[in-house]
Amino acid sequence: MKIKLTHAPDLLLLAGVIFLLFSKGLTDPEIGWPDADRILMDGLFLHDLLRDLTPATLLSGDPVQALFQYAQRYYAQYPALSLGSRPPFFPLMEALFFLLFGVHDLSGRLCVLFFALIGAAAWYDLIRRSFDRATALLASGLLFTTPFIVQWGWYNMLELPVLAMSLLTANFFWRYTDSGQTRWLYGTVIAFALTLWTKQTAIFMALWFLPWLLITGHWRTLFARRASWGAILLLLALTLPLGWLTIALSKMNLSMTLQGLDPTLRELGLTDWAYLRIYLDLLIEHQVTWPLLMLAAAGAGAALWRRDKRVLFYLLLILATYLFFTAIRSYRYDRLTLFWVPGFALLAALPAHYLNRWPAFAGIALVIAWQAHAGHLATPAFSRGYLEAARSAIQHSRQGMIFMDGFNNGYFTYYVRLNDPQRRMHVLRGDKLLHSSSVFADTWRKVHVTRLEEIKTLFDEYGIDIAVVEERNYTDLPIHQVLRDFLQSDAFERIRTIPVASTRSALRGQSLLVYRYKDARPRTKREMTLAVPIVGQTLRVSEK
Repeated sequence: MKIKLTHAPDLLLLAGVIFLLFSKGLTDPEIGWPDADRILMDGLFLHDLLRDLTPATLLSGDPVQALFQYAQRYYAQYPALSLGSRPPFFPLMEALFFLLFGVHDLSGRLCVLFFALIGAAAWYDLIRRSFDRATALLASGLLFTTPFIVQWGWYNMLELPVLAMSLLTANFFWRYTDSGQTRWLYGTVIAFALTLWTKQTAIFMALWFLPWLLITGHWRTLFARRASWGAILLLLALTLPLGWLTIALSKMNLSMTLQGLDPTLRELGLTDWAYLRIYLDLLIEHQVTWPLLMLAAAGAGAALWRRDKRVLFYLLLILATYLFFTAIRSYRYDRLTLFWVPGFALLAALPAHYLNRWPAFAGIALVIAWQAHAGHLATPAFSRGYLEAARSAIQHSRQGMIFMDGFNNGYFTYYVRLNDPQRRMHVLRGDKLLHSSSVFADTWRKVHVTRLEEIKTLFDEYGIDIAVVEERNYTDLPIHQVLRDFLQSDAFERIRTIPVASTRSALRGQSLLVYRYKDARPRTKREMTLAVPIVGQTLRVSEK
């Protein structure tokens, strides 16, 4: 988008604040959040795919089958992917950053920062166009110093990218409704489609935009123009494949959304106050600071008093977010509704806009500075020990077959790939071969191995020579304790004991144990059956 040179100082200031706050631990690979390991592996998978598959490979036979087989073999080697259950747009951008800056954790973090800057520029421009430059700077400062938003700049999660893409879409949509120009309609369609391809929950934006079209009367001209029907057809062409992909490969996510898996939520009716207030409580407790919330209340009151119709656009954002995510029955995570935080940031900037006095601007600037200080002092989530365990396993493995059994298996798999540029290592997971489940340890669970003899067969047939386990059995299944007892037998030598330090309670208070299998045999079994319940499929992979 075009930004006038006079606004460059504002954007540079905003970019500096974002880089200062969002880059904490920028080069620390052990900073991480649950699910970020899978998203990082998705990016690495696409990076490796882009490097490995040549045009000759694709043209030599069935390209779809070639891609499918590549993905199957990759998953068998690094079983920590989530493509299919998650859309590929952000991992594809990660892959491009890996290609540009190299395969290391910094590349992934730079990709997140890139999206943050896009979102900041789009949000600033949207508020500047709907209000003015000063309000845009204050609303942007309030949003991107909110500690809840800041923390998502520390992890390779989808929250910040999908928020940035939604703000870009909103900017284009406002430009369209303000000017009526077809180019902004098509820009809105493309940006909205890419936002959905970042995370499907962005579909809530339909509840935001459609009422605005009705209220402003733009729906009449929208459906009366031939170009509009072309835009609708383009939207369908860009999003229907995602709909098919979601239905086909997101069995778990659809079940969480439509049926609900949280037993506490299932006991509550949709009209129960205890149910209706969940996201309101999360807003107050986690998402916005008290100064911002009080400023937002004052700004909303002043806007209603002045009957400022522009504010209705942002109130619709808050309402659409609440209605959509309250209606679906998925687990109540505060990160799901981060979309409404920009609406509250705009409301919080309005007192200075309406008063138009320097003390009001100075007061909000102090709130911004206080939020930035609080965000700077916050500690990112981390899990230490798994990187060292992965490096130790790579160093001691002669056959390239590493068995890992632990709760934090995704990050271990990611660290193996990160430190194995030749990609000669294979990671075999206990929660794939001993048992399988989806997202949670007791959801859609199937037990595949029940006896010690079967564990020995697995180790011998797959040529496993290194085993890494969390000291504590993270399941309630006896077979995982049988494995740990087996590793303490004379058939194994413990070569490392690595203490785990983590902000996650499920990981603290234990060590990672690295074992060498003294009687390791060459691999004889080239076929592997992997249950992937999160996508509702079982893969049967034959490796060359």
